[in-house]
Amino acid sequence: MTTQTTEQATIAIPDLDLHVRRKADAKTVATALAVGALFDLALRSGVTGLGGALTIAAAALALVATGRAATPQARALAAAAALFGGFLAVRTSDWLVGPDVMAAALLLTMAASVGDGRSVFDLSIPHAALRAAAAAVHTAAAPAFLATAKPARRLPTAAVRGVALATPIVVVLAALLASADAVFASLFRIPSSPAELIGHLTIIGIGAWGMAGLLRTASATPPNAAPHAKRARSTEANVVLAGLVALFTAFTATQLVTAVGGARHVLEQQGLTYAEYARSGFFQLLAVAALTMATLLAIRAATDLSKATLVLAEIAVGLTIVIVGVALYRLDLYEQAFGLTMLRLYCQIAAVWIALAFVLLGAALAGLASHRQWFPGAATAAALAILACLNIANPEALVVKRNVARATAVRTVDTAYLGTLSDDAVPALHRAGILPPEACDEPRQKGWAAANWSRAKANGVRNRAAVCHP
Repeated sequence: MTTQTTEQATIAIPDLDLHVRRKADAKTVATALAVGALFDLALRSGVTGLGGALTIAAAALALVATGRAATPQARALAAAAALFGGFLAVRTSDWLVGPDVMAAALLLTMAASVGDGRSVFDLSIPHAALRAAAAAVHTAAAPAFLATAKPARRLPTAAVRGVALATPIVVVLAALLASADAVFASLFRIPSSPAELIGHLTIIGIGAWGMAGLLRTASATPPNAAPHAKRARSTEANVVLAGLVALFTAFTATQLVTAVGGARHVLEQQGLTYAEYARSGFFQLLAVAALTMATLLAIRAATDLSKATLVLAEIAVGLTIVIVGVALYRLDLYEQAFGLTMLRLYCQIAAVWIALAFVLLGAALAGLASHRQWFPGAATAAALAILACLNIANPEALVVKRNVARATAVRTVDTAYLGTLSDDAVPALHRAGILPPEACDEPRQKGWAAANWSRAKANGVRNRAAVCHP
């Protein structure tokens, strides 16, 4: 009896090993400082440009070149991070730039965290969270990691002579090229005040710290997942799932009544138009889907799934997809009444991703590749694929086209809102004949590091359309 009680009280504690297998060296320090310098350049040029793209590409290359991202999947993740970083030199919309930066940071962290050869499609949600926590700790300890770097070996005498001969030649040629081109000369601009110098050094230090955190994470032993805890019986889970199925079935029935117009009297009694009805329920329906997802994942993790449990869970998945479809239908009603905005477009995309995630969850519950924890990785990969497609499709141009097409039916278009969109939308606005005047002779971001495809294309359109003003 005593032994049994002890076993039931045991709590599985994950193994968080922060030991660094590979120490830092002079190459590690130089790599971190180089990425830090690019990070400083990217921030000062506005992020949306070549500077931002090169910073992320350099971080990805550093993981591979230093041998830290040694597995094929780690190298693929680093390459994917560079891809999303590359979109910073193509798009200017805040609706894309922020997600692109977050996607690149996530992919770099994943590339640094799979050094043990484990696939990201074998990481459960708790295990992935554990590795993220370990990466955060390694990043916090990055300065100490760099401080222990071994000094570089003494350069060969021939190399020292080569540097001595090359330095004056390079300096003279650089001075001539700088005098011939102002953009090239900006590479060698020296800070004119102590405050500016301190600002540069601070930003370089932050960038170097982040790169060193990635290198330390990739140099450490990845944490292991916690041992499997004792799983509960399915009775409680069946009761919870039966309640969800009954509730969602009733909701689905009311939506069928609404679809055929039988609920119009109820809406009129509540003083709601169909557009207001659509707007009032969209986010609540997505919240229901998110909570259902969390419930199903908890049941899957803590319960031995019986046949009845699996059937109820799959029914709940199917009904939740119906609820997401209802949310999309409501948002479509709202768009028909008031037009499309970036927020409404992203809400639609989020709903589509949630529906796709439930399809994947249904497959995971059914036991496809049951020996692997592939659902979190697959759901994340789907989100990243959607984000990549958005970068290629240019969502702001899509918003302009949809609103212009809608204007043929309702004879109105919200030009004030469309005028707030970024340079990504300018060509579409010009084709629609609603391009607002804007100063474009003096761009806010200057220098080669701020070069951006959408910004250059937008300024070209404005110049040709003669809509620029001082």
